[in-house]
Amino acid sequence: MSYAAQLRAVRACYGFSQPALAPWLGLGRAQVASVETGREPLPAHARPWLRPWVQALAEAESDALPTPASTAAPAATGPAPVLARVAECHYQAQRLGQQLAALQAAHRTAARRLAAGPLLLAALPAPAADEAPALALRRRWLARLLEEAADALAPEAPGGPVAARLLEARRRGYLHEAAWLLAGL
Repeated sequence: MSYAAQLRAVRACYGFSQPALAPWLGLGRAQVASVETGREPLPAHARPWLRPWVQALAEAESDALPTPASTAAPAATGPAPVLARVAECHYQAQRLGQQLAALQAAHRTAARRLAAGPLLLAALPAPAADEAPALALRRRWLARLLEEAADALAPEAPGGPVAARLLEARRRGYLHEAAWLLAGL
């Protein structure tokens, strides 16, 4: 796999924008874009910093986004107010399902970043008193990345696992209400 393909795969799997990954590689955003499109090769000084991400990518489990169950309103006949409420319940369930899928995708990205942490930490040499500024920048970048990933997965986080469970409960509640209304017709 070419460096351009590896870079695209790493960015896609770990949810990085070009400017977000550039400091770790020691490149500018425009240079990352040029490498990704194949206009220029990956500079030799950036290759060792891409390698741990590629190793983590190889170890990452391939997980597909779960498709929320269909929430399309079934065709039914009955009083217009009841049918309108059934349609509203299905609409809300679909909307919440989309929010839930996005939240779950964010959780998977955070979990992948945390799982890559040990490989990335191993790629950094032991801290030294006269550490180069580029190395210190990578160390801070990685610490911030891992902290943000851990925060995203914390139960008390606004978009954490508890929020995902609450979204799923609300989605199921709407579906249950719609099924109950249709059963009474």
